[in-house]
This record gives sequence, C-alpha cells and structure tokens, in this order.
Amino acid sequence: MKKISLFLIILTVIFSACQDKTTYTIEGNFTENTFDGKTVYLQKIDSMQAESSTLIDSVVVKDSKFVFKGTADAKPIMGFISVGRLESPAPDSPVGTLILEPGTIKISLGKNTVSTTGTPTNEDFNKVQLVMNNLAALYQEVNDAGGLQGVPDAQARMQKYQEDMQKATFEFTKANMSNKAGEFMFYSSASGFTRDQLKELLPLADSTFRNTPEMKALASELGKVIPEVGQPFLDVQLADANGKAVSLSDFAQKNKCVLIDFWASWCGPCIQEMPNLVKAYAANKAKGFEIIGISVDDDKQAWLNAVKTNNMSWIQLIDGSKAASELYAVNSIPHTILLDANGIIVAKDLRGQQLEDKIVELLK
Repeated sequence: MKKISLFLIILTVIFSACQDKTTYTIEGNFTENTFDGKTVYLQKIDSMQAESSTLIDSVVVKDSKFVFKGTADAKPIMGFISVGRLESPAPDSPVGTLILEPGTIKISLGKNTVSTTGTPTNEDFNKVQLVMNNLAALYQEVNDAGGLQGVPDAQARMQKYQEDMQKATFEFTKANMSNKAGEFMFYSSASGFTRDQLKELLPLADSTFRNTPEMKALASELGKVIPEVGQPFLDVQLADANGKAVSLSDFAQKNKCVLIDFWASWCGPCIQEMPNLVKAYAANKAKGFEIIGISVDDDKQAWLNAVKTNNMSWIQLIDGSKAASELYAVNSIPHTILLDANGIIVAKDLRGQQLEDKIVELLK
C-alpha cells in the first residue's frame, strides 16, 4: 500500500506540474478608482470582424483587487479587462489589455495608466503600455491646461511619444507575429507601420493568417513599385478647389525645394503640424520653397474650411479618386515627401525641426 500511495503522490506532483505549464493566474488591482462590489470581466476578441467580445470569465472586485484563473491557449492571445463588458464599460472604468499565456500575470489599472508584468510576453507588452501611459498623461495635461497653447512643448513631446509608440508596437508585433496577440497588434497598428516594416512582418505570420484575403491584398499592395527616396516623383492627376483636374507636375519640379503634404481636416496630428508648415512657408517661399497640400478628405467643404482656418496659403489639391494615395502608398497621415529642384525625392515624413533643417539645406 505504501508503494502505491507513493506512486500516486508522484503522479499527482507530475500532473500538477504539467497543469502549471498551461494555466494562468491574473492578479489585478485598481490604483485610483474604487470598484469594490462591481463585476470585472475578462474578455477576448475572436477576430477583427467580430461585432462583440467573447466572455472568458468574470469576478467581483474586493478591496480594489481581483483574480482570474484559467487555461491558456496553445499560443498567446490578447485579453481585455474592464468593469462592465468591453462594449459598454462602467463610467470611469479603465480598460486593460494583457497577454493571456501560462504563468502569473499581474495587471495594475489606473485612471490613465496600465501596466502588465509577470510573464515574458506581458513584460514585453508593457513597453507598449508605458508609451500609451505617456500619451494619456500628455492628453490629460493638455486638457487641464485648456489646450495645446497651455503646454508649450506639447507638440514636440507628442511627436516623440508617437515615434516611441511606433517603435514599441513594431518590435512587439515582430516578436509575436506567429501568434494571435501579434496578429491583433498587427491589425490594430498596421496603418502606422512603414512599407519596409510591413514587408518585414508579412513573412513572419503563420500560413493561415498570411492566406487571409486581407493579408493577400496587403502582399499584393506591397509588391507594387512606388517612388522611394533617391528616385524621381511620379506624376498623378488631382483636383483643385474649383474641381479642375490638374497634374502634380504642374507644380512640382518648379522650385528649389517642394514639400508634398498628404493630410486631412479630421487628422489631429496633421492639424497640429500646420503651424510649423505655416512658419516654414513664410520663411522660405521667397527663397524657392513650395508646398503642395494633398487632402484625402471626402468632405470638400471640411477640406476648404480647414485650409482657411489654418492659414494654409500654399497650393491645395484634393485626392478625390485616391489615385495619389495609392501611387505613393500612403497608409497613414500626415505623410510628407520632400523633393529637390530636379524632382528627386530626398526625404519622407520629416516634421518639425528636422523638416526645417532639410529645407534650409536644399535651399543653399
């Protein structure tokens, strides 16, 4: 009997160890708001086409803390935590994102901050969370100050955080492109990746994901030849404010330096950059600098109103057919293309001081 009992004990230990390799524990806490007695939900989104989240588990918050336990999928997936369901969270409830994988995951939820630690992929994902926290803090600071004018360095900080976010999301996506967590990040962040980054990520996806209609379309798009730095600009037809068809070549290559600026009236970062362009245009137009604004607005009046409101006195065209956006592979805005006197592309996506410095260099 003793031998049998010992054998059963050994089996129990081995079985428990195996279970530990597939189970997760989420230890969560709220740092600011009190949600005691409220139900907190752990959810997932099965696909980007899903109209609602799928419930995994729910518990009641006690002493600002909660714990979930469950079995992880074979590969990491994204999980979402909120008080109330994800589609309609409770007022003031932060929404936390974490990676569901084996181990003990710790998530801390504040009003404008979220942190995830405890397991390898969550530690990596926390680098994205930290940048998001910085952005949230800056938005709050600007709001408290009554607008951008109340925070003198807001634009510079915003640009840095956006660059940090792009880098962090790309690195996380690249490391997880073969699992659902990376796929979700890819779908939600792809518009912010460069063409070269997309080309780098695509082969890392598993065959199932790579063969979806969306990914096949992306692969086809990435296979197109577009004008890059060091190559001449390509001509395309657009429309002016009167609806007259004009060509990009009617304006490009006729100055020492030409900036092509893809933007829209609804694009916050585009509008934030306009004071810098107004300043650069006023300082350098007489020296041979020109700007060609290409709006991707669908609403013509919104486009024209934004031009007037933001004192955009340079050439203004609209990409109604989206032919220019397709030709230059514009996946996100603002997107700028800087040309020299010969119509050669010398830089892309320069903003702020970097753009001003390059303009001065070309005008020498």
